[in-house]
Amino acid sequence: MEKQFTFNHLATRLCELIKSEDYTKSTMRDMFFIINAFSTFMDENNLKWYTPQIGKQLVDYCENDLHVCASRVSRAKGIVRKLNRLSQGLDGREALWASRISPVNLPDEFKIALKEYISYCKSNENKQTTIYYKKWICTRFLKNLFDLGCIKINDITGELIQTAFLALVYSRYWRRIGSFLRFLFENGKLPYDYSNLIVYRRKYSPHPTVYTPDEILVVESSIDRSSQAGIRNYAIILLLSRYGIRARDVALLSFENVDFVNNRIRFIQQKTGDPWEGELFLEVKSALQNYIKNVRPNVINCPQIFLTLMIPYKPVDGGIINTMVGAAFQNAGVDIYEKRHGSRALRSSIASNMINDNVSTEVVRRVLGHGTKYALKHYARIDIESMRLCPLPVPVPSGTFAKLLTWKAGDNYV
Repeated sequence: MEKQFTFNHLATRLCELIKSEDYTKSTMRDMFFIINAFSTFMDENNLKWYTPQIGKQLVDYCENDLHVCASRVSRAKGIVRKLNRLSQGLDGREALWASRISPVNLPDEFKIALKEYISYCKSNENKQTTIYYKKWICTRFLKNLFDLGCIKINDITGELIQTAFLALVYSRYWRRIGSFLRFLFENGKLPYDYSNLIVYRRKYSPHPTVYTPDEILVVESSIDRSSQAGIRNYAIILLLSRYGIRARDVALLSFENVDFVNNRIRFIQQKTGDPWEGELFLEVKSALQNYIKNVRPNVINCPQIFLTLMIPYKPVDGGIINTMVGAAFQNAGVDIYEKRHGSRALRSSIASNMINDNVSTEVVRRVLGHGTKYALKHYARIDIESMRLCPLPVPVPSGTFAKLLTWKAGDNYV
């Protein structure tokens, strides 16, 4: 009979492994959000022991109950794979990365070249997680070359590179493969630099999502304030929509930050380290007092205002707030097609609406808590009406260009 582990035991060990690696802060925060969500599911369903079947239920819970975005569903699946490996007795980096570093049969020349490249990456002080990622992608790329009949570095051609790369499906992998090919060229292993064979294009960055004041009011009004969760969430939504405060700052908001007597809010922003201060609006004050008086659990030595509503009570985090806001947009019936609908959408909306209403950039900067005015350029891009005042007249065509515009079939300008 296989040894069974409790979820808490596996989750605790996984958190230790994650902290021991060089993940970015945002990646670690995302992983811990998923693990906390898993823990909530286990507690709510009185589940103690972990199995791969439970792991599938945990992913379904994130996707169907929490309605997290696709990237977080993918993250949840990755966490489950790590839990499965821990439950199978693997530990350390084998538990974190086993699926990516599984042995692949490559020609000796390929293995040596890849080993030299990884040593080069280490000498450049790449993070351990980045090195594993590069090794995994380059190994798959070399395996595709081998499957195409390429067994030596000198056998590599531009056509084979394109074919092997396209078999990987994802164009974002080219950033890693391109640097690998450049390394081979600079070290005399390839006669040509194929790193620019396929031009990598960054994913299109859309304009910031903006909802009108009326749409935001619909979202606020859709919150069911007859429930404890609704009373808490309504107070959070107002802080986001009226001030544009970041979700992480709302999550860390403490009683020391809110002055109910003098109607002020003050705190240090987590992202910038700069102080933020504003007036405590009457509607926000009323929502906060309603939550604190009637809903908030009485937890000793917990300064944060916003807590979870189930035992064990603990402060909410930015991920929980973002998921809640997304659900609020969906339930409100506001058009969210191809639009972001998390907490950042509320921040970008208040910024853009203020700019469109001719509020000075200095005032908007202070409201958002930006250190410089240049950060507002991202939001000002969608001020279409103001930009209509700035276009230059189109010059009158002349010369060869004018002739090309009047070209007719049979004419020859070559």
